[in-house]
Amino acid sequence: MPVVKCEDMGSSTIGGGAARSADAFEDVAADFSLPAGSIKKGEKYFKKYCSQCHSIYPDNRLSRGGQTTLGPTLFNIYGRASGMEEIGNKMGTERVEGVLWIDGPLMNYMKNPRVMAQAGIQMNFRGIPDFQIRCDIVHYLKTLSWDNEEISNPPEKPSSLAPVRWMQKMREQ
Repeated sequence: MPVVKCEDMGSSTIGGGAARSADAFEDVAADFSLPAGSIKKGEKYFKKYCSQCHSIYPDNRLSRGGQTTLGPTLFNIYGRASGMEEIGNKMGTERVEGVLWIDGPLMNYMKNPRVMAQAGIQMNFRGIPDFQIRCDIVHYLKTLSWDNEEISNPPEKPSSLAPVRWMQKMREQ
């Protein structure tokens, strides 16, 4: 049996599978130009694949009431350098660094985040193999900017005592 050195294997994979280089997972170049896509479908796919852990708001709230410590906000992600957002108590080794989030890197990251990160990321996400779904999500991510009034100026978060006040009102009736 031939001896295989670790450096010959490229980056490792999670789960004991065969290791492959990051190039095997990149289906677009870093300077890739995004083809046509649907923002509406991208929003739907974002909700399906991303919204459980990532916020679309500047203050990192998941909804009107809650805040996430699972992943960084994806508000204004397009054109942002990776590693710039605080992510709860995550260490530097648990995040992607040195990437400018534009079309190509976003497409490749969504395809296989573990390979692109080349680190022990905690995100429980296997990736999205479908090219068009990823295109649609990137089109949607481009709308999450200061130009989008609905997202950049969301309604004020309710007080954390709102459920207590609601319960008091219910008892009074």
